[in-house]
Amino acid sequence: MHANSARPPHTRSRRARHLLAASLAAALLPFTPTPAAAAETATDATSAQVTEQVTADRCPWGYLTSATVFFGRGADSGVPNRDLGDGCTIMDTVWAEAPFANHGSFVSLVSRLANELRQTAILTPEESSSIVRAAADSEIGKPQPATGTRAVPDERIGLVLYTVRATMPTAPDATLAALAACGYRNAEPSGAVNNFYGKTATALAPLVADAGLSAPSIGIGLGDLRNNIDGVIANAKAFGAKYVRISGSASWKLNDYAEVAATLNAVGARLKQEGITVAYHNHGFEFTAQDGTRGYDVLVRETDPNLVAMELDLYWASSVGADPVDLITQYPGRFSLFHVKDMAADGSFADVGEGTIDFARIFAYSEMAGTDYYFTENDSPRPDGVSSACDSYANLRALRY
Repeated sequence: MHANSARPPHTRSRRARHLLAASLAAALLPFTPTPAAAAETATDATSAQVTEQVTADRCPWGYLTSATVFFGRGADSGVPNRDLGDGCTIMDTVWAEAPFANHGSFVSLVSRLANELRQTAILTPEESSSIVRAAADSEIGKPQPATGTRAVPDERIGLVLYTVRATMPTAPDATLAALAACGYRNAEPSGAVNNFYGKTATALAPLVADAGLSAPSIGIGLGDLRNNIDGVIANAKAFGAKYVRISGSASWKLNDYAEVAATLNAVGARLKQEGITVAYHNHGFEFTAQDGTRGYDVLVRETDPNLVAMELDLYWASSVGADPVDLITQYPGRFSLFHVKDMAADGSFADVGEGTIDFARIFAYSEMAGTDYYFTENDSPRPDGVSSACDSYANLRALRY
């Protein structure tokens, strides 16, 4: 049972990745690293002083040792995701065997591996038991049928305000009031620090609240995270947001994805101290393989699930053949936010429930995904943003899964 067969070897060093993460973390102090992360940094720093040799990592685009062995929300073992000797970690080895036919086969595999690692003293008996218990508590391998009896909780439905971007700069009060009138309780503003549709966060946040809406998530830029973390925190707190999310670039190479993952881990630790979680929102380009590896997989595997969430855009993933259900079963517990966006038969945007995406099938996996909020969106709304948004809300409320 070995992860090497699952992905090709690369020449990037494990030590280089850890030092990158450490340098980013230092730049974003104060925050307290986890004991596992601190141990990794100390070990790598010592190794760097002793030798300049770079150790080849056979799983360079795999799970990092700074995180824990994690099988989804409520199934975190708390055990460090240890390197097994060649850059492949416990999580790499487990997921090399995916997909799993059923929950029992998954738990059996994890039990065998945990026992092997206990016998070789890589894990203590207590750690081995914790990993097996987490596997048993997970949703991995369990059937998730769409029974047609469940509804998305109304308090978890929101709108990405990009849908109404045409009227937000000139008529924010009327736009927000209209959204609340048709039923929305939540909104996700997007922009940059102190520039949301031409307004600062402190100017727009009261308008959102006055309309009876909450803003549990806001969209900002990667540059904001890297260069103005205090501004990000202040803006999130002005809105009362629990999440701040960014998007990426179609020009990124695998090294860029790895560097962004390190940034997300570092700022994620800083934001966590403030009760905020950083999230990554996908388009379609992240799923294009480079040297046999997708950038999206780098982002998920090289970020700590306790610090970084994913905001899964269902339209963009589907548009390039990335099945949201496959992503959820591969990365349980990572998808705190959904962008619920539908696709017309010709591939263009459609109001939710009026296109081709089978949301009932996807939402049946919401518990496994760990989803907190469902934000509707239409990038090209017709006849206007508010009408489109309200149609999507009504259709989502009527959906049963």
